[in-house]
Amino acid sequence: MRRRGIAAGLAVVAVVLTACAPVGDPAWVPPNWTPSEITVVDAPDALDPVDDGAVAARIVPQRLRNDAVGVQARFAYLPGTDAAASAFNAVVEARVRDAIAAAVAASGTPYAPQAQPAGAGLDDRSCVAGSATRPAADLLADPALGAPGGVGVALVCDIVAASGSILGQRLRTVGGAPGAIASDATSILYVDTATGDVATAEELWADGAAGRLSEDVVDALRRSAGALSWRPAESGDEAQLAAIRGALASTTPAPGGLTFTIPAGFTAPQLASLGTPATEEPLSIAVPSAVASGLVTDFGARVLASEGMPFDAPVAGPAGADRVDCGLVPCIAVTYDDGPTSLTPRLLDDLAEARAAATFFMLGSSASNAPDTVRRVAAERHEIGNHTWSHPQLPEIDDEEVASQLQRTQGLLRSLSGQPVASFRPPYGEYTERVLEVAAEPAILWSVDTRDWAGPADDALIRSAVDGATPGGIILFHDTHERSIRVAPTVFSGLADRGFTLVTVTTLFGGQLPASGAFRRAP
Repeated sequence: MRRRGIAAGLAVVAVVLTACAPVGDPAWVPPNWTPSEITVVDAPDALDPVDDGAVAARIVPQRLRNDAVGVQARFAYLPGTDAAASAFNAVVEARVRDAIAAAVAASGTPYAPQAQPAGAGLDDRSCVAGSATRPAADLLADPALGAPGGVGVALVCDIVAASGSILGQRLRTVGGAPGAIASDATSILYVDTATGDVATAEELWADGAAGRLSEDVVDALRRSAGALSWRPAESGDEAQLAAIRGALASTTPAPGGLTFTIPAGFTAPQLASLGTPATEEPLSIAVPSAVASGLVTDFGARVLASEGMPFDAPVAGPAGADRVDCGLVPCIAVTYDDGPTSLTPRLLDDLAEARAAATFFMLGSSASNAPDTVRRVAAERHEIGNHTWSHPQLPEIDDEEVASQLQRTQGLLRSLSGQPVASFRPPYGEYTERVLEVAAEPAILWSVDTRDWAGPADDALIRSAVDGATPGGIILFHDTHERSIRVAPTVFSGLADRGFTLVTVTTLFGGQLPASGAFRRAP
């Protein structure tokens, strides 16, 4: 009896509930999430390195390789030595020295600039697009990029930004052996070529940006995980914030904003509560300008503002105006005696084409007949030295005539070039202590005599210069012989192929000529 009462009661409730059921609205749809402010992208074009011919004219690619230490590096300087170039290049060079130091520590071998055999291919010095994002083992094993034999340290570069006055270079250093990576670090450096300001990628973001972006990233990920709650995401724990802070070091410009990449393994408490595992692949996060503009520093705002603008950094000028550290890269000084002549302008064209610097030891008598050529040599930032007025054997003349030969020539060359003209080359390489005392300037000799005056065949002349070159050496030519001018492009490319940078004599001495004495610079 009692059971029947309960059943009857349930029946009444069922009838009442059925009678109260609302009428369905066939047009109703569940509400959607509000549009996400950031997006997770798989492989955005914005993350591809810049590959623009216009950039090549505004950077100076560099490359070094030392098989004994086990290091190879590609990097890019800004041209010139103004404040902007100097600030940026100093930071880039510090990264290069860090890579060398790591190789030295691993090998136990001291570093010194090293040239390679002919055919080494080191005249290709450009940043290789995409190299900084290749798998570490592949990068290290690539002969064009990695350490010699795939064991040691490799540094590679990508240009990731070039718009307006902003240049961004990504440098990646990998150490170890193929399949056994001991270290792998990437940094991105930005420079405003208009102001000289330099910033790392993480310095594009203001304090507190990581917290805000952390919330947005978690919000985007939980949506993709199927969460229904509209409750705003929280910035999360310290591990979550640390992951975002670290990821900001990968920031690059993208159409409409900035991007950064979070390595695989990212998680957050709110994601874990949904049963969402840590990410298995890197996450590329696109932050639109409308969001990024409230989270960046002044430098970051300049990067955002430069989007879509043509790159307007200064075009690279003469090679002699560029930063070169001959303690870092193998240098060679190519020198020409007895000019200038009618052949010298052609030689200057070839030097410009090769982006190479040279030193001209000029005769006063020749310079007086070609003043415009002297001025051009100086304007193109080659070095001018004194080779006396009329090429006498200095030990055979008295002190007064030695002084006259040098001082008369120096006065003319200084007035035409605006250069100090602070060194001399004694004719025939002949000098005495008396001559050096009268000259009171360094006598610059040579370590490779090509004997171009003797009429060697072109291939022999090329071999003597290219094969005979050693880091820190000085090669002797004369711009009075057509054969020397004819082979010049092949000589320049052959030296570059071995890894040499062609510099002036003063650069070879670290930017400061010695006070006096005779110098060959033979290692």
